[in-house]
Amino acid sequence: MLKKYWSYISNRHITDEMNKLEVIQHKTINQFTFFIALFFITDSIRDLTFDLVTNFYILFTIGCLLLFSFLFKRLRFNSCVIFSTCLFITLLVFYYSSRDGFDNGLVFYYFPILTGSLLVLNKKKDIIPIVIIYGSIFIFFLISHIYNFQFFQSRCQGNVYFTKNVRITTFVQVFVLLSLTGYFISNKHYKLVRLYQQTLKSEKIISELKKKLNGVFQVNIEDVVKLAMNNGVTFIPVFRQFFPFFYDNLLEVNPNMNNEEFKLCALLKLGFTTKDIAEYNHLAVRTVQGRKNRLRKSFNIPSDTDLYIWIENF
Repeated sequence: MLKKYWSYISNRHITDEMNKLEVIQHKTINQFTFFIALFFITDSIRDLTFDLVTNFYILFTIGCLLLFSFLFKRLRFNSCVIFSTCLFITLLVFYYSSRDGFDNGLVFYYFPILTGSLLVLNKKKDIIPIVIIYGSIFIFFLISHIYNFQFFQSRCQGNVYFTKNVRITTFVQVFVLLSLTGYFISNKHYKLVRLYQQTLKSEKIISELKKKLNGVFQVNIEDVVKLAMNNGVTFIPVFRQFFPFFYDNLLEVNPNMNNEEFKLCALLKLGFTTKDIAEYNHLAVRTVQGRKNRLRKSFNIPSDTDLYIWIENF
Protein backbone atom coordinates (compact mmCIF):
# COMPACT_ATOMS: atom_id res chain seq x y z
CA MET A 1 0.00 0.00 0.00
CA LEU A 2 2.78 2.46 0.95
CA LYS A 3 4.65 1.58 -2.23
CA LYS A 4 1.55 2.40 -4.26
CA TYR A 5 1.13 5.81 -2.63
CA TRP A 6 4.84 6.58 -2.96
CA SER A 7 4.69 5.73 -6.67
CA TYR A 8 1.70 8.05 -7.06
CA ILE A 9 3.56 10.90 -5.33
CA SER A 10 6.75 10.33 -7.30
CA ASN A 11 5.03 10.17 -10.70
CA ARG A 12 2.53 12.97 -10.14
CA HIS A 13 2.15 15.04 -13.35
CA ILE A 14 4.78 13.00 -15.20
CA THR A 15 3.68 12.21 -18.76
CA ASP A 16 4.91 9.95 -21.56
CA GLU A 17 5.82 13.03 -23.61
CA MET A 18 8.61 13.97 -21.18
CA ASN A 19 12.15 12.90 -21.94
CA LYS A 20 14.14 10.91 -19.41
CA LEU A 21 15.99 13.94 -18.05
CA GLU A 22 12.68 15.70 -17.35
CA VAL A 23 11.29 12.57 -15.68
CA ILE A 24 14.31 12.35 -13.35
CA GLN A 25 14.07 16.05 -12.44
CA HIS A 26 10.30 16.01 -11.88
CA LYS A 27 10.44 12.84 -9.77
CA THR A 28 13.14 14.42 -7.63
CA ILE A 29 11.07 17.59 -7.13
CA ASN A 30 7.95 15.57 -6.30
CA GLN A 31 9.70 13.44 -3.69
CA PHE A 32 11.69 16.30 -2.19
CA THR A 33 8.63 18.58 -1.99
CA PHE A 34 6.66 15.87 -0.20
CA PHE A 35 9.37 15.34 2.42
CA ILE A 36 9.83 19.07 2.99
CA ALA A 37 6.07 19.44 3.48
CA LEU A 38 6.13 16.69 6.11
CA PHE A 39 9.09 18.42 7.76
CA PHE A 40 7.19 21.70 8.14
CA ILE A 41 4.12 19.94 9.51
CA THR A 42 6.28 18.02 12.00
CA ASP A 43 8.06 21.22 13.00
CA SER A 44 4.73 22.96 13.54
CA ILE A 45 3.59 20.21 15.88
CA ARG A 46 6.84 20.56 17.81
CA ASP A 47 6.24 24.29 18.29
CA LEU A 48 2.69 23.62 19.38
CA THR A 49 4.01 21.49 22.24
CA PHE A 50 5.89 24.60 23.44
CA ASP A 51 2.68 26.68 23.21
CA LEU A 52 4.05 28.65 20.23
CA VAL A 53 0.68 28.91 18.54
CA THR A 54 1.73 31.54 15.99
CA ASN A 55 4.71 29.47 14.89
CA PHE A 56 2.45 26.45 14.62
CA TYR A 57 0.05 28.19 12.23
CA ILE A 58 2.85 29.59 10.07
CA LEU A 59 4.76 26.33 9.68
CA PHE A 60 1.65 24.18 9.36
CA THR A 61 0.31 26.48 6.64
CA ILE A 62 3.57 26.26 4.69
CA GLY A 63 3.52 22.47 4.92
CA CYS A 64 -0.08 22.30 3.72
CA LEU A 65 0.64 24.69 0.84
CA LEU A 66 3.51 22.48 -0.31
CA LEU A 67 1.20 19.45 -0.25
CA PHE A 68 -1.48 21.53 -2.00
CA SER A 69 1.01 22.27 -4.81
CA PHE A 70 0.65 18.64 -5.93
CA LEU A 71 -2.66 19.68 -7.45
CA PHE A 72 -0.94 22.14 -9.78
CA LYS A 73 1.76 20.97 -12.17
CA ARG A 74 2.94 24.40 -13.32
CA LEU A 75 3.12 25.71 -9.78
CA ARG A 76 5.32 22.94 -8.40
CA PHE A 77 7.75 22.74 -11.33
CA ASN A 78 8.01 26.48 -11.95
CA SER A 79 11.53 27.79 -11.26
CA CYS A 80 10.24 31.18 -10.07
CA VAL A 81 7.91 29.53 -7.56
CA ILE A 82 10.69 27.25 -6.29
CA PHE A 83 13.07 30.21 -5.99
CA SER A 84 10.46 32.28 -4.14
CA THR A 85 9.78 29.40 -1.75
CA CYS A 86 13.50 28.95 -0.98
CA LEU A 87 13.88 32.70 -0.41
CA PHE A 88 10.83 32.82 1.86
CA ILE A 89 12.13 29.92 3.94
CA THR A 90 15.48 31.71 4.16
CA LEU A 91 13.71 34.78 5.54
CA LEU A 92 11.95 32.63 8.13
CA VAL A 93 15.25 31.14 9.27
CA PHE A 94 16.75 34.63 9.48
CA TYR A 95 13.84 35.92 11.54
CA TYR A 96 13.69 33.05 14.04
CA SER A 97 17.44 32.64 14.40
CA SER A 98 17.91 36.41 14.89
CA ARG A 99 15.03 36.59 17.35
CA ASP A 100 15.72 33.68 19.69
CA GLY A 101 19.52 33.77 19.65
CA PHE A 102 22.31 31.57 18.33
CA ASP A 103 21.96 28.98 21.11
CA ASN A 104 18.71 27.55 19.74
CA GLY A 105 20.60 26.30 16.67
CA LEU A 106 18.02 27.56 14.16
CA VAL A 107 20.79 29.18 12.13
CA PHE A 108 21.88 25.71 10.99
CA TYR A 109 18.75 25.49 8.86
CA TYR A 110 20.67 27.58 6.34
CA PHE A 111 22.66 24.51 5.33
CA PRO A 112 19.69 22.41 4.10
CA ILE A 113 18.51 25.46 2.13
CA LEU A 114 21.94 25.75 0.46
CA THR A 115 22.00 22.09 -0.56
CA GLY A 116 18.28 21.81 -1.31
CA SER A 117 18.30 24.79 -3.67
CA LEU A 118 21.03 23.13 -5.74
CA LEU A 119 18.91 19.99 -5.95
CA VAL A 120 15.73 21.62 -7.27
CA LEU A 121 17.29 24.53 -9.18
CA ASN A 122 19.83 23.06 -11.59
CA LYS A 123 19.01 24.53 -14.98
CA LYS A 124 21.26 27.01 -16.72
CA LYS A 125 18.71 29.79 -16.21
CA ASP A 126 18.64 29.03 -12.45
CA ILE A 127 22.20 30.23 -11.85
CA ILE A 128 21.11 33.78 -10.93
CA PRO A 129 18.38 32.62 -8.46
CA ILE A 130 20.90 30.30 -6.78
CA VAL A 131 23.43 33.13 -6.49
CA ILE A 132 20.71 35.31 -4.94
CA ILE A 133 19.82 32.61 -2.40
CA TYR A 134 23.47 32.02 -1.47
CA GLY A 135 24.15 35.77 -1.27
CA SER A 136 21.06 36.35 0.87
CA ILE A 137 22.05 33.65 3.34
CA PHE A 138 25.55 35.09 3.61
CA ILE A 139 24.23 38.62 4.21
CA PHE A 140 21.56 37.47 6.68
CA PHE A 141 24.13 35.54 8.68
CA LEU A 142 26.43 38.57 8.83
CA ILE A 143 23.57 40.78 10.02
CA SER A 144 22.64 38.25 12.70
CA HIS A 145 26.27 37.95 13.75
CA ILE A 146 26.72 41.72 14.05
CA TYR A 147 23.68 41.95 16.32
CA ASN A 148 24.68 38.80 18.23
CA PHE A 149 21.57 37.05 16.88
CA GLN A 150 19.31 39.50 18.71
CA PHE A 151 18.24 41.53 15.68
CA PHE A 152 14.57 41.03 16.59
CA GLN A 153 13.05 41.19 20.05
CA SER A 154 12.83 37.72 21.56
CA ARG A 155 9.78 36.48 23.41
CA CYS A 156 11.52 33.37 24.67
CA GLN A 157 14.56 34.76 26.48
CA GLY A 158 15.27 33.00 29.72
CA ASN A 159 13.30 29.90 28.79
CA VAL A 160 16.16 27.45 29.25
CA TYR A 161 13.97 24.37 28.81
CA PHE A 162 12.66 25.70 25.51
CA THR A 163 16.12 26.61 24.24
CA LYS A 164 17.69 23.24 25.07
CA ASN A 165 14.84 21.25 23.52
CA VAL A 166 14.72 23.40 20.41
CA ARG A 167 18.48 23.03 19.99
CA ILE A 168 18.49 19.23 20.09
CA THR A 169 15.44 18.86 17.85
CA THR A 170 16.90 21.40 15.45
CA PHE A 171 20.14 19.42 15.25
CA VAL A 172 18.25 16.20 14.55
CA GLN A 173 16.08 17.84 11.91
CA VAL A 174 19.00 19.54 10.18
CA PHE A 175 20.93 16.26 10.21
CA VAL A 176 17.94 14.44 8.69
CA LEU A 177 17.40 17.15 6.08
CA LEU A 178 21.05 17.15 5.03
CA SER A 179 21.08 13.34 4.87
CA LEU A 180 17.86 13.37 2.86
CA THR A 181 19.17 16.00 0.45
CA GLY A 182 22.42 14.09 0.09
CA TYR A 183 20.46 10.95 -0.74
CA PHE A 184 18.42 12.74 -3.41
CA ILE A 185 21.54 14.30 -4.93
CA SER A 186 23.36 10.95 -5.00
CA ASN A 187 20.31 9.15 -6.37
CA LYS A 188 19.82 11.76 -9.07
CA HIS A 189 23.50 11.59 -10.01
CA TYR A 190 23.29 7.79 -10.20
CA LYS A 191 20.27 7.98 -12.51
CA LEU A 192 21.96 10.54 -14.76
CA VAL A 193 25.10 8.40 -14.99
CA ARG A 194 22.98 5.35 -15.87
CA LEU A 195 21.14 7.36 -18.50
CA TYR A 196 24.44 8.51 -20.00
CA GLN A 197 25.82 4.95 -19.99
CA GLN A 198 22.60 3.71 -21.59
CA THR A 199 22.95 6.33 -24.33
CA LEU A 200 26.54 5.28 -25.02
CA LYS A 201 25.50 1.63 -25.08
CA SER A 202 22.63 2.44 -27.42
CA GLU A 203 24.94 4.27 -29.81
CA LYS A 204 27.38 1.36 -29.81
CA ILE A 205 24.67 -1.23 -30.49
CA ILE A 206 23.13 0.90 -33.24
CA SER A 207 26.53 1.43 -34.86
CA GLU A 208 27.28 -2.31 -34.90
CA LEU A 209 23.81 -3.14 -36.25
CA LYS A 210 24.20 -0.63 -39.06
CA LYS A 211 27.44 -2.33 -40.10
CA LYS A 212 25.78 -5.75 -40.06
CA LEU A 213 22.77 -4.52 -42.01
CA ASN A 214 24.98 -2.82 -44.61
CA GLY A 215 23.05 0.42 -44.59
CA VAL A 216 19.56 -1.12 -44.55
CA PHE A 217 17.10 0.38 -42.02
CA GLN A 218 19.67 2.94 -40.90
CA VAL A 219 16.97 5.48 -40.10
CA ASN A 220 14.69 3.46 -37.86
CA ILE A 221 16.89 0.79 -36.30
CA GLU A 222 17.36 3.29 -33.45
CA ASP A 223 13.70 2.88 -32.59
CA VAL A 224 14.09 -0.89 -32.19
CA VAL A 225 17.08 -0.51 -29.86
CA LYS A 226 15.38 2.19 -27.79
CA LEU A 227 12.24 0.09 -27.41
CA ALA A 228 14.38 -2.82 -26.25
CA MET A 229 16.21 -0.66 -23.71
CA ASN A 230 12.96 0.78 -22.38
CA ASN A 231 11.32 -2.66 -22.30
CA GLY A 232 8.56 -1.23 -24.49
CA VAL A 233 5.42 -3.26 -25.13
CA THR A 234 5.74 -2.70 -28.89
CA PHE A 235 9.32 -3.98 -29.07
CA ILE A 236 8.44 -7.44 -30.45
CA PRO A 237 6.07 -6.21 -33.23
CA VAL A 238 8.53 -3.53 -34.32
CA PHE A 239 11.45 -5.97 -34.17
CA ARG A 240 9.59 -8.43 -36.41
CA GLN A 241 9.05 -5.69 -38.98
CA PHE A 242 12.79 -5.17 -39.31
CA PHE A 243 13.67 -8.86 -39.14
CA PRO A 244 10.63 -10.48 -40.84
CA PHE A 245 12.22 -13.93 -41.35
CA PHE A 246 13.87 -14.21 -37.95
CA TYR A 247 10.77 -15.45 -36.13
CA ASP A 248 9.81 -17.97 -38.84
CA ASN A 249 13.34 -19.40 -39.01
CA LEU A 250 13.44 -19.87 -35.24
CA LEU A 251 10.00 -21.46 -35.31
CA GLU A 252 11.19 -24.04 -37.84
CA VAL A 253 13.89 -25.16 -35.42
CA ASN A 254 11.60 -25.10 -32.39
CA PRO A 255 7.84 -25.10 -33.14
CA ASN A 256 7.16 -24.88 -29.37
CA MET A 257 9.02 -21.61 -28.96
CA ASN A 258 7.22 -19.25 -26.55
CA ASN A 259 7.17 -15.45 -26.41
CA GLU A 260 9.77 -15.26 -23.63
CA GLU A 261 12.23 -17.31 -25.66
CA PHE A 262 11.68 -15.25 -28.80
CA LYS A 263 12.17 -12.00 -26.92
CA LEU A 264 15.44 -13.31 -25.51
CA CYS A 265 16.54 -14.32 -29.00
CA ALA A 266 15.60 -10.87 -30.31
CA LEU A 267 17.67 -9.16 -27.63
CA LEU A 268 20.61 -11.44 -28.38
CA LYS A 269 20.18 -10.64 -32.08
CA LEU A 270 20.59 -6.95 -31.23
CA GLY A 271 23.81 -7.74 -29.38
CA PHE A 272 22.62 -7.17 -25.82
CA THR A 273 24.81 -8.75 -23.15
CA THR A 274 23.46 -10.71 -20.19
CA LYS A 275 23.96 -7.67 -17.98
CA ASP A 276 22.13 -5.44 -20.48
CA ILE A 277 19.14 -7.78 -20.69
CA ALA A 278 18.94 -8.00 -16.91
CA GLU A 279 19.10 -4.22 -16.48
CA TYR A 280 16.60 -3.23 -19.16
CA ASN A 281 14.09 -5.94 -18.21
CA HIS A 282 14.49 -5.41 -14.44
CA LEU A 283 15.75 -8.95 -13.87
CA ALA A 284 18.60 -10.46 -11.93
CA VAL A 285 21.67 -11.49 -13.94
CA ARG A 286 21.26 -15.03 -12.64
CA THR A 287 17.69 -15.10 -13.97
CA VAL A 288 18.85 -14.13 -17.46
CA GLN A 289 21.62 -16.72 -17.35
CA GLY A 290 19.04 -19.33 -16.40
CA ARG A 291 16.84 -18.32 -19.35
CA LYS A 292 19.79 -18.56 -21.71
CA ASN A 293 20.53 -22.08 -20.44
CA ARG A 294 16.89 -23.08 -20.95
CA LEU A 295 17.07 -21.56 -24.44
CA ARG A 296 20.00 -23.84 -25.29
CA LYS A 297 18.04 -26.90 -24.16
CA SER A 298 14.88 -25.80 -25.98
CA PHE A 299 16.74 -25.32 -29.29
CA ASN A 300 19.27 -28.14 -28.71
CA ILE A 301 22.21 -25.74 -28.92
CA PRO A 302 25.52 -27.42 -27.99
CA SER A 303 27.28 -26.00 -24.94
CA ASP A 304 30.44 -25.29 -26.95
CA THR A 305 28.53 -23.15 -29.48
CA ASP A 306 28.59 -19.39 -29.03
CA LEU A 307 24.97 -18.35 -28.51
CA TYR A 308 25.44 -15.01 -30.28
CA ILE A 309 26.99 -16.62 -33.35
CA TRP A 310 24.17 -19.20 -33.42
CA ILE A 311 21.55 -16.42 -33.29
CA GLU A 312 23.37 -14.40 -35.94
CA ASN A 313 22.99 -17.24 -38.46
CA PHE A 314 19.21 -16.74 -38.56
